Amino acid sequence: MEENTAETPTSPNRRRFNRRKFFAYGSLIVAALSLACLHYHYVIHLFENDRNFSFLSELEREMSFRTEMGFYYSYYKTMVEERPYLAAIYKLMNDRLVEYPKDVNAFNRFNIHPEVVIGSVYRYFEPWLNTTYFKECHLIARGDGHTPVESCIGIGQPIFFYLEAIWWLAGVTVAALFLHATVLSQSLLGGLMAVLQYFANHAECTRVQWAPNERENLAAPLLLLQSWLLTLQLRSKNTLLQLQISIFTLNCLCLLFWQFTQFIFLTQVAIFFVMEQLKIIDIKSLSIFLHCHFCGLHTAVLFLQGNDMLKSSLYTCFFFIVSMYCLFCSFLRITVRCRLSFFFECWLVVLRICLAVFGAFYLKKVLNESLDVQEDSHIWDILYSKMTNFQNFHTLLYTCSEVFDFLPLSSIKNMSKSLLIPFVLISCVNVVTFWIKDSIHRYKKEMTRIAKESNREGNIEDEDSGIENTEVKKKAGKNTKDLDLILYGIDFESIEYVDPFMVYVRNVRVDPSIFYNLSQMAVFGVMAALVMRLKLLFSTQMCIVSSLIVKKTHILPKRMSKYTKLLWGIALLPVLAELTLNMHREMSHIGEFSDYPQEELLQWISKEMGRGAFAGSMPVLATVMLATRRPIVAHPHYEHLEARQRAYSVYKVYGRFSSEHLYQEMTKLRATYLIVETKYCYGKSRRGCSFEDIWDVEAPAHSSNPKLCHVLLTEPLEHFYPVFRNVHYAVFRIYDLSVQSLPGTCRVVSTGDRRSNN
Repeated sequence: MEENTAETPTSPNRRRFNRRKFFAYGSLIVAALSLACLHYHYVIHLFENDRNFSFLSELEREMSFRTEMGFYYSYYKTMVEERPYLAAIYKLMNDRLVEYPKDVNAFNRFNIHPEVVIGSVYRYFEPWLNTTYFKECHLIARGDGHTPVESCIGIGQPIFFYLEAIWWLAGVTVAALFLHATVLSQSLLGGLMAVLQYFANHAECTRVQWAPNERENLAAPLLLLQSWLLTLQLRSKNTLLQLQISIFTLNCLCLLFWQFTQFIFLTQVAIFFVMEQLKIIDIKSLSIFLHCHFCGLHTAVLFLQGNDMLKSSLYTCFFFIVSMYCLFCSFLRITVRCRLSFFFECWLVVLRICLAVFGAFYLKKVLNESLDVQEDSHIWDILYSKMTNFQNFHTLLYTCSEVFDFLPLSSIKNMSKSLLIPFVLISCVNVVTFWIKDSIHRYKKEMTRIAKESNREGNIEDEDSGIENTEVKKKAGKNTKDLDLILYGIDFESIEYVDPFMVYVRNVRVDPSIFYNLSQMAVFGVMAALVMRLKLLFSTQMCIVSSLIVKKTHILPKRMSKYTKLLWGIALLPVLAELTLNMHREMSHIGEFSDYPQEELLQWISKEMGRGAFAGSMPVLATVMLATRRPIVAHPHYEHLEARQRAYSVYKVYGRFSSEHLYQEMTKLRATYLIVETKYCYGKSRRGCSFEDIWDVEAPAHSSNPKLCHVLLTEPLEHFYPVFRNVHYAVFRIYDLSVQSLPGTCRVVSTGDRRSNN
């Protein structure tokens, strides 16, 4: 009877608590989904305004995917068009279009798994999507001199289905940002603050609206979700299996979707290792974190079919070194009991970190030599060139692009105007101040407790014999110090001999989730400063950290708490003003894609050209492979040594080399046609970044020779016979010396002349 009476009142309370918890989590999910839908529609609107995409022909849409975008979309096109399904997979594993005449395993070399997944989903739903409900076609008039084209819209069209998946991933980015900031700040207002800053700095945080299928746009939402789950893991006292499985899955997907993820994960492993060394987290938390990376890394290597760049990456090597430390060396840490052991442990922490870094680099060197891997050598060359005056063709090809330049001051200015940087700085100061005050409070509390215990023990000892204390004092002598007393065996907890410094040190408490996010922001800041393209990581992480400004424990002093709402209202005015201005600027941008010279080139290749591989600049070759399905000898995916060597050979056409030398290079590559672009041949650059300037740096011995492309476009040359010419492009047939003469009917097809030539 008593048991029933005791349980009855608690049941309604438990039910009410569960309802409250369910309502709180439900509201959080609804808010996240609403923000995701908002960003989804926003980026669609921006993309449509920029290109007028719905009113382009299928060829124009493919042409609008420049460089890497077209390169990756071509694999989605293969997945959708090739029949049957296994034939499409086989064609990707034995790709003869991308580096003719080689067979290339695209799964191993390129990060095409997003295209494979989206293409597979499209094929599954294709019977339902190919209906008038999901697809609508109409004719588009394009003005005088251009025939009307058919334009089909709706997710039944493969390209719109592909973009739809990307737009939803963009929505997931904002949802993950909101959830991450809410958990970090422990406030719904903090999550909204992060989203507000994201939209106010939209151009600094993402470029998905301009370059939809760049790898970072596909991996960014997954990286944010992974970082959010890591924050949850650091906040949770219990280890949840579901959380570990989710993190491991996201780790794998991030490595599959973006080749740069390995460097981001390298920084994560380094931060967690430093946190363990500083005893912010324990060895168990580090081991759980490493286990997630172990599973994710090995699964990614399996799906990438043994990608050498990932297997020999610095991330893999550092992960291995830290894992060995956890398994064999973590128990060797000394117990800090006094100042001497504390400073000795500090020295050991620095030593262990240095040894881990040195060991990772040495292991990478051994792996590179044993596996003969030089895939990421250009990355180290780029970093070296940014620190020194070192320059070569590959570093200049990167650094001359704005996205690989240093972070411009305009970005810092824009993020300051929206108060993103001021909010982050205030948040960092508030967090550090809170940690110091909390440590002082704990220190005073423990000192008071020790004093009370000492007084209580002193009263008892007055009644006992003082022989033991007398013996200790005699051993210690007159000039007794705290360290001496500890060595003589005196109780450290005694208030008479306690070291205030050590008491303060052991009362320092640092929130591991906040420390991780602040450290990750600092690392991303260094990356963004060196490479502007990575500013999306830095600015997005700053949006998350800015949410800490509303954290209840880190906010204004209590005496000013009554003015909080007024101060927030004043602070948010410039943020809302900048948000309105930036969104109006982005939405007012109206453009329309059009490139008739390239369209003419691609139509001519599709209709007039037979077999044979094409050489040219990487952007135009990617479009040729996508739109005409003709083989090419070079491509924009630069993370492979042979790919860089192929591009190096092809771009010699814009240098000062002889036609014989270029012919030998083209013969080695088995190229049949050479595409020359006038913008690269005659283009000038104030920064010294034209191909003429680049080749003068790379091959100064030829600086007195005329540019080869000038000679090709103006004079007849042996081995190179013009077969097509318009305003922007010229195509040359590369003639084999073993053939005595070309057929007499061969002639140049210029603009307006589309008759066949052989």
